Amino acid sequence: MYEFLRNINAETKISIVISAITAIYTIVRNYFSSKRLKQVEKINEENYNWKKNFDIYKEENRQKNVLIQNLLSEQNARASIIPYFNIVLKNNRIKKEENSLILEIGFINIGRESATNIGLSMKFPDKGLQGYFYSESYPKKNYYIYEYLSQYYAAAGEEVTFKIKVNLKDGEEICDFLKFKIKYSDLIGSEYEQEFRFGFYMLNRIAYNLDNTSYKPVLLKK
Repeated sequence: MYEFLRNINAETKISIVISAITAIYTIVRNYFSSKRLKQVEKINEENYNWKKNFDIYKEENRQKNVLIQNLLSEQNARASIIPYFNIVLKNNRIKKEENSLILEIGFINIGRESATNIGLSMKFPDKGLQGYFYSESYPKKNYYIYEYLSQYYAAAGEEVTFKIKVNLKDGEEICDFLKFKIKYSDLIGSEYEQEFRFGFYMLNRIAYNLDNTSYKPVLLKK
């Protein structure tokens, strides 16, 4: 091998060296090109998967938004037609008897549609006429129905009234808040329940408390 290299001329040696360098360069270039190609392919695959997942995410979000909009539209449409009551409290409707207080409570339909099958919701079924009310200040005091609902149907703007009675001891003063619920139906048969909270007092005077709440109706059955 040594004799062979010694006998070839300089021009041939240069050609061999150039060929060797070219071969090495080609191998190295192909190696890095192949590695770079794999990296590009990996990046392209990752980009494709990311775009695919993002498109799926966008479509899922679009479908959710459509569903939410449909639900909101349905809810707004229903809210515009359902009966909705607001409590009515007038001090001249409170009557003091010898050992009792009679509270006349009203609730007026401020919705656009009529309510039917109106009734008080029993909170404590085992208490009979005393089971319709929850007392915040005197849980053991008995409030009971004195007169039931004045009517079971209320067109828009109509008021329904009923009376509550509570027995008192001689000279007893009282300040309390009560909660009660009503149930009713709209004209297409959907059923609702609505809760109310009101306060009254008999201290230096007899009056309803200005702090009262008419909660939003809750849909029970379509």
